[in-house]
Amino acid sequence: MRTPYPMMRRIAALAAVLFLMALPVDGARAEEGHSHGPAPRTISVAPRTEARIGNQEAVLAYDRGKLVLFLQRYTDGQPTSGAGIEMTIDFVPVTFEEVAPGTYVASDVMLAAGRNELELAYKIGGREGTDTLVLNMPQSSTETTASRRMNTPGTAVSGLLLAAIALAIYAGTTALLALRSRTA
Repeated sequence: MRTPYPMMRRIAALAAVLFLMALPVDGARAEEGHSHGPAPRTISVAPRTEARIGNQEAVLAYDRGKLVLFLQRYTDGQPTSGAGIEMTIDFVPVTFEEVAPGTYVASDVMLAAGRNELELAYKIGGREGTDTLVLNMPQSSTETTASRRMNTPGTAVSGLLLAAIALAIYAGTTALLALRSRTA
């Protein structure tokens, strides 16, 4: 008849391995007095593009169905008022309205994900012309990314629960086999 001690050692070893596997692992931690400072921040206003039109600088941004064009003199940053701005998007003309000095807005604009070539027609003072602006839109919106992040369950609790279930199954199976071998 065998002694149950080798079985107990296996159970203890398995329990120790499962416990160590279930511990949450953090990244490299800074010790006391040692810091790498705050994490670098990236500030992104919106998908945007820039262009130089003669002595003017144009910055075009897309945010929630609106195209916003900021127009200013290149040399001193003075906003340019009274310009006539029109844009052609997928063969559809869109007219911009001036909402503040140098700020022009076009509402209800839908752009596809990826590369969008937008043809800008302008009349600034006595000068008229056209220019093509390329606006790259992200492949997925930030709302879907944020909702995915919020719906993700916590992994530390799930790992501990999985380890406890595996340990209980192993212990139960081992106990049943040990009980069966004693009765036989």
